[in-house]
Amino acid sequence: MQDREKLIFLKIDEARLLVDYFKDINIGIPQEEINALEFLIKEAENFVILGKLTISQNRLESFDQKLRSIEDKYFSELTPRQIDYISRSEQRPKTLDYTREVFEDFEEIKGFEANSPDPAIVCGFAKLHGNEVMVIGHEKGTFGEHFRRGGSALPQGNYKAMRAMKLAEKFGIPVVTFIDTPGSWPLEEFLPAQRIAKNLEMQYLLKVPHVSVVIGEGGSGGALAIDISDYRIMLDKAYYSVISVSGGAAIIARDKRHITEDDMNRAAENLKITAKDAYRLGIVDKIIKEPKIGVRKTDKDFFPIVRDAIVEGFDTVKASVSYFFVSDTKIKNVWKVKNHQIRKLLRNRAKKYKKIGVYHSSISDQLKHLFGELYRLKPIHYLFTPFRKTFDSYIKRRALERGKEDLILKPQEQPKVLAYEDRWVECPNAPIHGCQDIWVPTLFEEYDGTCPHCGYHFRLIIDNYIDILVDPGTFREFNEGIESVNPLGFEGFDEKLVKAKKTSGKKCAMITGYAHIGGHPVVLILTDVRFRAGTLGSAEGEKFWRAIKRAIREKKPVVAVHQSGGARIEEGLLALMQMAKTSIAIAQFKQAGGYYISIQTDPTMAGVLASYASLGDIILAEPNAQIGFAGIHVIEQTVKHKKPKNYQHSEMVMGRGGIDMVVRRHDLKETVVRLLELKKIRGREEQF
Repeated sequence: MQDREKLIFLKIDEARLLVDYFKDINIGIPQEEINALEFLIKEAENFVILGKLTISQNRLESFDQKLRSIEDKYFSELTPRQIDYISRSEQRPKTLDYTREVFEDFEEIKGFEANSPDPAIVCGFAKLHGNEVMVIGHEKGTFGEHFRRGGSALPQGNYKAMRAMKLAEKFGIPVVTFIDTPGSWPLEEFLPAQRIAKNLEMQYLLKVPHVSVVIGEGGSGGALAIDISDYRIMLDKAYYSVISVSGGAAIIARDKRHITEDDMNRAAENLKITAKDAYRLGIVDKIIKEPKIGVRKTDKDFFPIVRDAIVEGFDTVKASVSYFFVSDTKIKNVWKVKNHQIRKLLRNRAKKYKKIGVYHSSISDQLKHLFGELYRLKPIHYLFTPFRKTFDSYIKRRALERGKEDLILKPQEQPKVLAYEDRWVECPNAPIHGCQDIWVPTLFEEYDGTCPHCGYHFRLIIDNYIDILVDPGTFREFNEGIESVNPLGFEGFDEKLVKAKKTSGKKCAMITGYAHIGGHPVVLILTDVRFRAGTLGSAEGEKFWRAIKRAIREKKPVVAVHQSGGARIEEGLLALMQMAKTSIAIAQFKQAGGYYISIQTDPTMAGVLASYASLGDIILAEPNAQIGFAGIHVIEQTVKHKKPKNYQHSEMVMGRGGIDMVVRRHDLKETVVRLLELKKIRGREEQF
C-alpha cells in the first residue's frame, strides 16, 4: 500500500511540474485549461491523503486525458514564436544534463588561463561509446544560478572553449558542442566581438571532427563562437537566429514606440528561426524530433536519441574523409582523423560554409569568375602571367603619367552628396574646444572630413576612402555583378533594397577591386554604409570570399576598409553564417601566407567586427570611430548602468587591446604604405 501511495505522489509531483511548464512556456494555453489541470491534481492529492487511492488514480487518468487533449489542440502546429518560448523553458535539459545522460565519465575542466572560469561555458572530457571526446557547451543553470548569466558567455568563456578545442586537437579526440545561449555578454571591456572573431577563425583550423547540437537558444554570434562545426544537429523546438525576436520586431513594427505581440509573431515568422527553416537553408544537417510538448529534463528516453545522432554525425564526418571507414564504436579512437586526412577535413568544412547564401550574379560576372578559377590551373597560369604583369605595369605607368585624368581606367568617382551641400556644420567638439562652424564643401574637399581646429573626424562615405588611399587611376572594381536579394521573403525588405540600390548606386554593400597604394598592388575591399548601413549579407559574404581567393591566387595583400552596422537582420541565419564564411576565407588567406590590413572606420559594429574586421594582421582605426559589439543602449539595458559617451570610441578600444593603431585620416595612406613595405609583395613573381 505504501509503495502504491508513493507512486501516486510521484505522479502528482510530475503533473505539477508539467502544469508549471505550461505556465512557463506561455504559448497561449487558456487559463481555464490550466485551472482544470490544477483542479484534477488537487483532487488526486486530497484522495490520497484520505486513503482513497483508486479514486486518486482515476483523477490522474483524467489528468492524462486532459493533457492529451491539450497536446493535440495547442502543440500540433506550433508557430515560430511559440517555438521561441519553448526553447527558453527552465525545464528543458541544459548542457550539464546532456553530459550526465548522453556521455560516460564526464570530467569538467575549468580556467585555461582565461582569468575567469566563466560558468556560462562548461568544458570537459567524456566518453561516448568508450571513445574519448571533448564536450563544450553553454550552461544556463537551474533556478537561482544567475552567475551563469543565462548562458551568455564572457570573452573569457569563449577563450576557455577555444583552449579546450585546442587541447582536444592535441590529443586527436573529436569535439561536441552544445548551443544554448541568447547571445554573448556585450560588455566591451573584454572585447567580446574580437574574441568571437578569433574563435571563428580557430574553429575552421581545428584538425579534429566537430559536431554541434543546438539544444535551446541559438543566439547570434554568441552561438557561432563555438559552432563552426562539420555536422550540425538541431532539436526541432530550438531556434537559431541572427537577432532576438524582440530585436526583429523593432525593425518590422509599424509603430517603433509600441511593439505589439503581432509584431513579435511577424518577426519570428520573417526571421526563419526554426529547425525546419535552418535545414531548408542548408545550415542544419539533422533535426531531432522532440516530444510533442517539447523535451524536459524528466524525459529520460530522449537522451539516447541525442546520443545516436551525435554518433551518426561523427560517422558522417569521418566517412567524408576516409573512403574505407566502417562505423564501429567498439574500435578505439574510431573517429580520429589521420594526418593525411586533415586537409580534406578542412576543405570539406570550408565548402560547407562557402555554399551558404543566396544572391544574384550576372552572367558576365559568372564568366569572369569561371575564368578566374581556370587561371588557378598551372598551365593556364604560366601562359597568361606575362600578359597580366605587362597589363599591371601599363596601368601603373599610365596612372603616374596622367594622374586622375587616366583615360584607360577611370578611378571611382567621388559622389557629391555631402561635398556640395551649401551649408555650415558645427563640430561636435565646439563646446569643448571652441571650434568654428565649417562650410561643408570646404570640410570634405580640403580637410578630408576632419575639423581643422580640433581634428574631429566626421563620417565619410566609402568613395572618399578610395580617393584618400588609392593611387589615382589604379582602382579597378571586380565582381560588381553580385547583387543582394531578399532570400527569406522578409516583409518590406524588397522595397528597402530597391531604395538602397538607387541611393548608393551599388548592387550590394561591398565593393571589391584591384588597386595600387603607394605603388603596391593590393586587393581592396570596402563596405558602403549607404547600402543598408553597410550590413553583411549573402552577396557581401560571397564578394568577400571571391576577393580573398583572388588575393591568394595572385599573391597580393588585402586592405579592407570597414564601415558597417553588422550582419543584415533581414537575411536571418544566412547573414549570420556569412560571419563564419568570411572568417574562414581570412584563415585560408593567412594559411597561404597572405598579409591583411584591416581599417575600422565609423561605424564598425556587431557581426562585421565579430568576424573579418577583427582578423587583420594589423588593425588600424580612425580617431573617434564607433567600434563595438552591440549598441550602447543594449549594453546599458543589460548591465543596468550608464556608460560614458566615448565607451565605444576607437581610442578606448585600442586601450583594451582591440586595435593596433589609431591613425588620423591625413596620415592614413602614409601609414598603410609603410605597413605594406614591411612585407614586399609585388604579385605572383614573389613567393610568400
